[in-house]
Amino acid sequence: MPNMSDIRFHIKSVKQTRQITNAMHMVSAARMRRALDGIQKNRAYFNRALDAIVDIRTHTGDITHPYITHREGKKVGYIVVAGEKGLSGAYNHGVLSLADKLMAERQVTQLFTIGSVATFHFMREGITPDRRFERLAERPKLEPVRRLVTILTELYDSGEIDELRIVYTRFINTLSREPKEQKLLPIELDDFKRSYNRPDRVEDFQILYEPSPGEVLDALIPQLLIGYIYGAIVHAFASENCSRMAAMENATRSADKMIEKLTQQYHAVRQLTITNELADIIGAANAANAAHTPDGGYQPEGHRT
Repeated sequence: MPNMSDIRFHIKSVKQTRQITNAMHMVSAARMRRALDGIQKNRAYFNRALDAIVDIRTHTGDITHPYITHREGKKVGYIVVAGEKGLSGAYNHGVLSLADKLMAERQVTQLFTIGSVATFHFMREGITPDRRFERLAERPKLEPVRRLVTILTELYDSGEIDELRIVYTRFINTLSREPKEQKLLPIELDDFKRSYNRPDRVEDFQILYEPSPGEVLDALIPQLLIGYIYGAIVHAFASENCSRMAAMENATRSADKMIEKLTQQYHAVRQLTITNELADIIGAANAANAAHTPDGGYQPEGHRT
C-alpha cells in the first residue's frame, strides 16, 4: 500500500491538472460563443452575395461565366480545415479522415491547409501542402481569406485546377458536428442551401446590371467564395472549441473522481497508520506493565538473593 506522502503528491498533481483542464474548458466556451456570433454575421453576408448571383441568373437567362460553367478537366484543388492543436476529442480525426478518403478518389493537384494539425497530418503522409495558413483556424480573419481567394481564382483562371473543394467541420449545435465537403468552383447554386428566403425578391421585372451581368459576377463570385470559406473556418473554429470544451469537461470530471478516490485512499491509509501506531503504543504499554508485575518476574533491588 502506498504511503501518505505519495498519495498527497498524487492528489496535488491531479488538482494541478484539474485547474488546467477547467481553465481550458472556460476558454473554449468563450471562444465557441464568439464563433457562434461570427457564424450568424457571416451567414447574412454570404446569403446576400448568393441572392445577388441568383438574381442575375434569374433575370439574365442563359448568361455564361467561367466560374459557373462546368469543365471537363479533372484537376482538383482542395482546402482542408483542421485545428491548430489537439486536446479536442475526435474533431481533427473526423475531418482529416474524410479528407483522406475524398482526396484518394480524385486527382488532387493543389492542396491548401488551414490549421497546423492539417499541415502536419499531410506531411506525415508524404504530401507537402502547396500553401499553408496557420493560426487562421484559431483566429479567423477576413484578410487572409481574401488573399487565399485571390490565389484560388488565379489558379482556376489559369487552368491549373478545374474544380475547387473544401473539407471542414460544420457546426450544427453544441452536441453535433459534421465533417463536410463542399464544391466551391465551378459554382452550382443548388449546392448552396440558403438560410432564409428574401421576401423582397423581384421576379417579374427586367433588371439592368451595369456595366454588364458578367462583370457584376466577376465582382460578386469572389465575394461569395470569401463568404463561404470564411464561414467554413468559423464553423470549424466553433466545432473545435465545442469539442475541446466537452473533452476538457470530461477530463475535469474525471479529475474530480480521481481526487475523491485518492482522498478516500489517503484517509484509509492514515487511519490504518494511526491504528497501527496505537497498537504499537498499547503493545509497548502492556509489555511494560507485564514487566512490572510479580508474574513478570520483577523483583525490587533490595530483595534479590
